[in-house]
Amino acid sequence: MMNPDIFLGFTKIGENKKSEMIRKKFRRSPINLDNKSRVLEFLDRFDYILSDCDGVLWLNNQAVPGVPSVMNKLRAMGKKIIFATNNSTKTREEFEQKLTKLGYKCHIDELFPTSFSTAVYLNSIGFHKKVYAVGCSGIRDELHKFGIECSGVGFESTPTDWTPGMADVELDPDVGAVVVGFDNQISFPKLVKACSYVNRPNNLFIASNADESYPSPRNKPEILVPGPGAYVAAIQAVTGKEPIPLGKPFKYFFDIICMEHPDIDPKRAIMIGDRLTTDMVFGRNNGIKTLFVQSGIGTFNDMANFINSTNPDDHLCVPDYYLNSLDDLNKYL
Repeated sequence: MMNPDIFLGFTKIGENKKSEMIRKKFRRSPINLDNKSRVLEFLDRFDYILSDCDGVLWLNNQAVPGVPSVMNKLRAMGKKIIFATNNSTKTREEFEQKLTKLGYKCHIDELFPTSFSTAVYLNSIGFHKKVYAVGCSGIRDELHKFGIECSGVGFESTPTDWTPGMADVELDPDVGAVVVGFDNQISFPKLVKACSYVNRPNNLFIASNADESYPSPRNKPEILVPGPGAYVAAIQAVTGKEPIPLGKPFKYFFDIICMEHPDIDPKRAIMIGDRLTTDMVFGRNNGIKTLFVQSGIGTFNDMANFINSTNPDDHLCVPDYYLNSLDDLNKYL
C-alpha cells in the first residue's frame, strides 16, 4: 500500500496544457482522517453516518476487524446510523440478523438494501403484474411483502440436448418487469427469459444495482468476482433498453432513505464506502460528504488515478476523506 501521506496531485511530465487545466479545475484533495484533531472535527461535523456494508463492515461472512466496535461507539455518541447497501441478496430482516451476529447494533428501520428499494419503487408506481428476477431470494421476499409475485429465483440448468444458441423456454404473459440483482445461480435459460421479458414493449427493466464486481476473497486476490452489472450489461446489449437504476449512486436510493428518516440533513451526513465509483458518486449526487475505506474493493492507487484524471466525470469518484479501514478510528474514539 502506498504511503497515505504522500502528495496525491502528481502530474506526468509532458502532458499538454489543456489536460493540466482540466486537472486543476476539478482536482480535490481528500483528507487523511487518521489524525486525532481531524477525527474530532469529523465527529462534530456529522450527525448521520451512512455506511455501505460489503467491504466496509464485512467481507463475506466475517466482520472487518475492529469495525463493529467503531460503529457501536459512534452510535453510543448519538450518531444516527444508516446501513445503505447495493446488496439485494437478503431482506431487511435477514440483514438485521447478519449485522447482529457480526457484533453490530442495528434496527430494522436503519437497513436499506436494494431488495427493499426495488419493492418500494414498484409499489409506489402501482405495479400489479408479475416480476421475473435475475437475483436471489431477498428480491423475491421483499416483493412478496407488497403482494407482488416474483419468479426466477433459483437455478435453471441448460438442457443437454440444446445446440449452441438454442433456447426453448416458456414465457409467462403476465410478467411485466425484470429486476436484476446479484445472482450466483445465473444460467443461459435465465438470461434468455430476462432478455425476452425486457424486450416486450411496455415491460420494465430494473437494475436493483449495477456494481461491476465484488471484493475478492482475502486469501485469493487474483479472483475477480463479477457483480450484477455484468448481467445488466448483457441484457442491455441484447435488448438495447436502458435499465431503471434503484441503488447507489443514484438519487432515488437516497429518496427512499429520506422517506423513513425525514430529519436527515445531507450537509450533516457522511457516506462511508469502499467503492469509489458507487459510494463516492452517491455522496456527490446527493450533497453528502464521503469517506473512502480500503478494506474492500477500492485501493489508494484507484483514488490517486481518479484525482489525476483529465476526465471531469472521474472527479465525482474522489472522496472527501479516506482511511485504510474504519478500524483506524478505534484509537481516537
